[in-house]
Amino acid sequence: MKRAAETGWAAAMRAFSFPLNVYAHLLQQVEGQADYLHFAVFEHGQNDVRRAQERASELLWQALPPPCRLLEVGIGLGTTLARLRAAGYDAHGITPEPAQIDAAHARHGTALPLTCSRLEDYADHAGQWHALLFQESAQYIAPLALFEAAERLLAAGPATLVVMDEFALKRDEPGHTGLHHLAHFQALAARFGWQLEQHIDLSQAVQPTLDYLLRTTRSERDALMRELGLDAAALDGLDAALLRSQALYRQGVYGYALLRYTRPGPAAARPVALDAARADAMRELFARVFGHAMSADEWRWKYGDGRGHAVGLQRDGELVAHFGGMTRRVHAAGQDLLACQVCDVMVAPKARASLNGSGPLLAITATFLEQQIGWGAPHAVGFGFPTTRAFRVAEKLGLYREVDQMVRLESTLCGTPEAHRTAAARVDDWGSEGALDPGQRAIVDELWSAMRVSAGARVLGVRDAAWIEHRYRHHPSRRYRLLLLRSRWWRRPVGLAVLRTHDDGLWRVVDLVAPVPRLNEMLGRAAAWAGTQGASRVECWVTRSQLPLLEGALPGAASVHPLEISVPESAWTEGLRITADRRWLLMAGDADFT
Repeated sequence: MKRAAETGWAAAMRAFSFPLNVYAHLLQQVEGQADYLHFAVFEHGQNDVRRAQERASELLWQALPPPCRLLEVGIGLGTTLARLRAAGYDAHGITPEPAQIDAAHARHGTALPLTCSRLEDYADHAGQWHALLFQESAQYIAPLALFEAAERLLAAGPATLVVMDEFALKRDEPGHTGLHHLAHFQALAARFGWQLEQHIDLSQAVQPTLDYLLRTTRSERDALMRELGLDAAALDGLDAALLRSQALYRQGVYGYALLRYTRPGPAAARPVALDAARADAMRELFARVFGHAMSADEWRWKYGDGRGHAVGLQRDGELVAHFGGMTRRVHAAGQDLLACQVCDVMVAPKARASLNGSGPLLAITATFLEQQIGWGAPHAVGFGFPTTRAFRVAEKLGLYREVDQMVRLESTLCGTPEAHRTAAARVDDWGSEGALDPGQRAIVDELWSAMRVSAGARVLGVRDAAWIEHRYRHHPSRRYRLLLLRSRWWRRPVGLAVLRTHDDGLWRVVDLVAPVPRLNEMLGRAAAWAGTQGASRVECWVTRSQLPLLEGALPGAASVHPLEISVPESAWTEGLRITADRRWLLMAGDADFT
């Protein structure tokens, strides 16, 4: 019976996901027994990895509350959970990996209470737990999702949250990715009402764990390939990852911490991640704040299919603040990156009055920026189009930094439609409806490629066919005219212009796709074409830094006007910076409301 249990235990460990299967195998074969999969905490001069792992467990144990109803998130090999049960805790463990459950049951018996589930999906005994324990599992769960799950699962009274894990201690370079930022994690905990009672920095003490893993994976390489069926590429990749972690620890970029949080009860107002399930609540708030409705179709156009992200502030089950952003591919510094275009920032008037003035805005903006924008986040840079007044509020709170402003070029067109026909020659009107056909898509992609190559140090949103089609052809309520501009002699495509009509004879040139040196010419020809359609005025928006590209392009009496719209970047998080020699090229079509 014992031999069968050992066989099942070994088979379960081999079935662990990579590289946990490697770590379990090394501890079992090299050290003689595997009890834990977590980092070891070494004392000075110590080299016994199993003893160092026991020291880590001892430190963790000291941070736990007295016996209570406790949920362990991530079970490793089940050793901690079995010990908790033996000490009188009403403890239960969850893991998304079935092999870990098999291994824990093989080692500790099938009575050990385990559930195969992610924390985000777990719902058993919601509102009845008194403590949550994360040992090197928090890094795999989005922080906002983690704290939301804690709100859902923990009892309404006093509660404890213990986290022992790796963190990023700073993010000031593109390569600083992969772990939750410790300062951001702690700030988010505070927004949920958690009080930090204990913080032990173990960064130096755990670093020998990486040395041990590098040494043993190399010495046991052949055995690992034979016993676990791994190939050389997998082990080479693991070696590179361990070397990278080793370097980042030594540079002070990565760290390791034991955190103990308590709270007397849930916070009155807390951040929430907003998705399709909360779209109706968002649209109701939008109507209250802005005085007009956002349709369900427009919400899907912005946020559907992973295009958008949003954080809200919820009080007593009601959404009282919202901060949204849409993912936009941008070309910057010679490469394509993901940017986040901020939109739909709003706070209900009653929340501004009852939640300490700027508190709601600070809470949702800081939470969004920490989760979405900067090195180590999904988006390297952020931008938006707040009014100057709204920008100043965010700037005062330390959230935004102004990098440019939007201006409007306007011209009053003179003469009859016939007077503009010569300047408007060689224009193909692609109309305002219907998907682009394959030939049109190929032309747009070619024009975008030429624009990208000629952009220099400018930062500009990707304007390929897929984006042009979504932005202008799929907009749920507005219609845009697409014009293909051809060379006068050879009729080759030289630019694409997007126009929108307004009341009183105003036409707006919303967007241009063309080599940057030809934008001036393309704007002039697009304005002339609008004149052939009876336009009496033409306007175009552009960032102030790029105004020289378009000055003199509009026919007639042209003038430049400030729009009282700022272009900010995040001052709260570190990411791609817009500098004097790296400026945004933005137009009206880059905004979501034009």
